[in-house]
Order: sequence, then C-alpha cells, then structure tokens
Amino acid sequence: MPNRIFLACLFLLVIFSCLTYGGVTPLYSMIINVAALSLSCCWLITAISKKETYFVKTGLAIPVSLFSLIILLQLTPIPAGVLKIFSYNMYRIYIMAFPEAGEGLLLPLSVNPDSTIQELLNYVVLIVLFFMTINIVDTKKEFNFLFNGIIFFGLAISIFGIIQKYSYSYKVYWFDSPQTATSPFGPFVYRNNFAGYINMIIPLAIGYFFLDMPLSKRLIYGFCIGIMALALFLTFSRAGIAVFLICILLLLALARFKIKTDVKIFNLVSAILLALISVLFLFFVDYKALFMRITTIFSDQAFIIFGHGYSWKDIVKIWADFPVFGTGLGTFGSISSMYKTTFSQKLFTYAHNDFLQLLSEVGIVGCALIIIFFLKYFLTVIKLWLSRRDPFVIYIVMGGMVSVAGVLVYSLLDFNLHIPANSVLFSVLLGLVYRLTISKFHNEYSK
Repeated sequence: MPNRIFLACLFLLVIFSCLTYGGVTPLYSMIINVAALSLSCCWLITAISKKETYFVKTGLAIPVSLFSLIILLQLTPIPAGVLKIFSYNMYRIYIMAFPEAGEGLLLPLSVNPDSTIQELLNYVVLIVLFFMTINIVDTKKEFNFLFNGIIFFGLAISIFGIIQKYSYSYKVYWFDSPQTATSPFGPFVYRNNFAGYINMIIPLAIGYFFLDMPLSKRLIYGFCIGIMALALFLTFSRAGIAVFLICILLLLALARFKIKTDVKIFNLVSAILLALISVLFLFFVDYKALFMRITTIFSDQAFIIFGHGYSWKDIVKIWADFPVFGTGLGTFGSISSMYKTTFSQKLFTYAHNDFLQLLSEVGIVGCALIIIFFLKYFLTVIKLWLSRRDPFVIYIVMGGMVSVAGVLVYSLLDFNLHIPANSVLFSVLLGLVYRLTISKFHNEYSK
C-alpha cells in the first residue's frame, strides 16, 4: 500500500473521530479503535515486507512498555493473601463484596477489570497511532498535507460551531433529536471538548503564519486563526480561553527566544495576534458574561469548581488509599462514588483532571512512567529544535510543541484526553512534531 494512502487514511481517521460526536458513543469509539488498529496492522505488514524499511528509534519504548506491564499486572488475578500485601484497601473492597472469599481466591489489582481492559485498548490505539505517525511521514510535502489538512478542518468545524450556536440549541447536528446535548459546540456534545480540540490546532496555524510566504497565503492563515479563536471564545469555556492565552504567551516567548535575527517579523506577528484577541474579546464576545464565569474560579469552592462538581481533594484521598498501583486504569467511575463528598452529581465517570485521575488509577508507579515519557519527549524535541535552521521546522515544531503542551495544561482542568477525537489528534500531533524535529530537508544546510 503506497505511503500516501496511509497518510490519507490517517487524516480520514482524525476527521471521522471528530465528526462522530467526538467518538464518545460506544459504537463510534469501537469503530475508531478498530480502524486505527487495522490501519496500523496494514502499515506494519507493508513495512516489514520491505526489507529496506527503517523504523525510527525514539527512546520512548521503555516507559511505554513498562506502563503496559503495570496495566497487565492490574489485570492479573493473584491470591487474595498476596493482594492483601500489595494493596490492602483493594483487598478490603473485595472482602466487603465477597465476604465468603478465602485467602486463596484469585483477585486482580483493578477494582473493575472490564473497564481496565477497555482503557488499555484505548491506550494501545494511541501508542500505535503515535509510532505509526512517526514512521509514515517523511517529506515536507507529507508534513504540509497533514498539518494543513488539520488546520483547514479546524476552520471548517469552527464555522460549523458558530453557525450552530446562532441557529439551533441543545443538539449537535440539525437532524439530531431535540435536547440531545446540553452544551454542544461544533461536532462535540460538550463545548469544553471543542475548546480543547481547537486549542491543539490554533498554534499550528500560528506557526504557519510566522513562515515567510506571500501576503495572500498569510491572510488565509490569519483568517483561519481568527475564525478558530472566535469559535473558541464563543464556547465560553473558562479553561479553554485560559489555555488559549497561555498558548499565545508561550508561542511568543518561544518565537522571541528562537527568532533573534528577524525581530520585525516577531513584532508584526505579536501585534497582529494581540489585536486579534482584543477585537474578538471586545466586539464578538459577551465579555461581561465571560468575566462572570471566570470569576467563579476564585470562589471558596475552587477545588469543586475545577472538578466540575467532584472535589480534587477526594481524588487525592483515593490515591492515598491506593498509592502504589492505583485502583486500575479506567476505574475512576467505578470507585469515585465511594469517596465523593459533594452532592452536585450522583455519578462521576471522569475527574475533570486527567493527571489526578491517572494518579488515582495507576498509582505513583504508573504516573512516574508517564512523566518520564513526556520529559524524554520534550527534552529530545526541544534539544533538536534548538539546533535546527530550517524555518519550516523551526516554526511548525514551535506551534506543534505549544499544541501538545496546551492540551497537557488543559488536562489539569478537564478530561479532554478521554475524548476519542481529542486523544487521536493529540497522538497524531505528538508523532508529527517528533518526526518533523528529526527530519532533514536538503535545503537546510545548503546555504
């Protein structure tokens, strides 16, 4: 299968995962996983069949493999007596559920093995997409195809979201039944998920905006940035807008640090971005209502507000009871009701803080491996980025790094990485940025 077909299929997967309500329904989630694994298997078979194929070495396989082993350990049934040693509180939960159980009964470390298996599958899909993306993209034309495709797709769903906001309410598509979504925006049933998604795309467009190009093309990217930013502001997502502003500041800081010879371009782009934000804020957004939403962050119930009803303090209590191996990947919804001290919701599937939820589910051991993965990733990318001279690599990697960092910051305030569309785009961008950083183009050292 030609490489361009894999690229097209990968891009179609990104589009499909988004347009199907973010992939949040069990059916669409299953289709996304099956499609991703099938595409990966086809690519792997094709790559192995070519004797000259070279697989990119990232140095990230060790933390990924060890994390997978931790999850498999959570699923492995062990004698109750051994479980009592590894996780006494998990042993107590099983004993309360099965009082007649003896010390020889085989029990897993996960409080809900079915949920852990499902989440492990999702994790495998994201890892496979990451490594496949790194290996199938090579030329500047291929990078442009995927990056520009993502940017213009972001423009399309932003326009759709704006039309949707002023045309109809409480449903994603016009053909949906009424009252099927309480706060939709674009293809997403929840506006914060759209905010997280578009926050990964805007920095990419800004990266292209920095490139030396004809005025007509620069205006096109400027238009994309403006419409996507407008859509983001119209979501009234407090976390989304805060992360957007953080991304802008981070982009300008990186650009100022790296672009030491062309101060005029930096000043021009900075002025345009600041003017754009000001215009959007003053003329297109009900800033009074937005300001009132933002001020709620600073109330006495901040920990509960940040958790959208579930106190972060309660998540820390879960981790304190299962500090080493956690309750099992994907089991927060199964155990959260036992620890919640608020009464705003009866059932919490997600913690609205991906990092605290991960800490409660995989413990300090699993979290340490995730931290090692991202530290290794960013240190490698930044080190290589600083040594590059190709403007295309400099600006697009800069935008990509901010996209990745932005969604990680957003994960402190929401559950974006538990939305299939967001996690698929995140994995693809993670792979694209890494591969672009190490890709050498013939014109870079010819000057």
